[in-house]
Amino acid sequence: MAIVSVAIIVSFHLKNQPSHIEMRVSLPVGLLFWVLSVACLANGLANYVKTVVKYGRRRALVQSGWKTQVVFTVVACAIIAVCVLFLSTQAKMR
Repeated sequence: MAIVSVAIIVSFHLKNQPSHIEMRVSLPVGLLFWVLSVACLANGLANYVKTVVKYGRRRALVQSGWKTQVVFTVVACAIIAVCVLFLSTQAKMR
């Protein structure tokens, strides 16, 4: 997701220049994806630390909790919303 955020921020295009709308939206959307990637990384690290601590007590049960489900639901909703946004701006350009 961090790589996607950088690609969105720099408005990566192969054939043509980005439109004014894409240039205006690219920074906030790129930052949003960067924040979401850091949230996923923090969530994974927290799950790892919790599992290692429980392994030390010999009571480990590896599973995701409600916090993980919330983070990944937010990530999925953001991806869907950005796809709709990009498709709608592309449709207006044609």
